[in-house]
Amino acid sequence: MLRLAFDRKNRVLQVSVFGIFASEDMDELDNAVVEFVARHGQVRGIFDYSDVEAIAVPDSRLAERAQQPQAIEERVVVASRVMGGARARTYQGYRREAGQRQAVIVETLGDAYAFLDLRNPRFEPVER
Repeated sequence: MLRLAFDRKNRVLQVSVFGIFASEDMDELDNAVVEFVARHGQVRGIFDYSDVEAIAVPDSRLAERAQQPQAIEERVVVASRVMGGARARTYQGYRREAGQRQAVIVETLGDAYAFLDLRNPRFEPVER
């Protein structure tokens, strides 16, 4: 499951992912973010995987995806509480090998807010 919310003042899109994250979810996430950026322009992003229970995306698919440019340049990834940051670090390694810009990986949503210097963010749901 995927939920988007936007803090207009700080121009930050927060993408929250829940449950099991599979290849088709990665496609849905990419499409939703590209569509959002096309409508609203460049934003910073928080990709919150803290409630992901498992990632069912093959490494070959992660490596393929890592070679493509991202729709959001400044990204912070909140690692899954269950899985830790192992898969996020694997993806970062693939991005580094491909010469692509990497996201910052943090442990909590609070850490993501602090990294982006967000004080009292007001995220509103994004209808898709």
